[in-house]
Amino acid sequence: MRKATEMIRPKHYVDRHGHDLFFEFERGHYPAVLAIGFCYLNMVKYERRAGKKTADPTEDLAKARTYFQEYEKLLFLKSIGEIHDQGIDLALNYEDFKKRKEIYLKRLDRIEEDIKSGRAKR
Repeated sequence: MRKATEMIRPKHYVDRHGHDLFFEFERGHYPAVLAIGFCYLNMVKYERRAGKKTADPTEDLAKARTYFQEYEKLLFLKSIGEIHDQGIDLALNYEDFKKRKEIYLKRLDRIEEDIKSGRAKR
């Protein structure tokens, strides 16, 4: 079996600076409520999936525990004011969604093109 860190926080989830989403969450780069919700929903997902996708629930339960630990850390950071919900209005605003949708879908097309052409950094 893969090492727990590689299994739960694999290198393919890091950005070009070597940072994964947990790093970004802990530094307040996303609204706290979204980061906390992300961890909460992932821990529930892996708990529910345990023993169903594969007969051995070990990996899914390890992932659930990892998301639970991050969830706890983020709740603490929010309680002491280290992370906040700045930007939540934009994330939840539908009024300008059409414009943001267009930008996002173009970004996905560019990423796909960069990967297929070999221009993407790996």
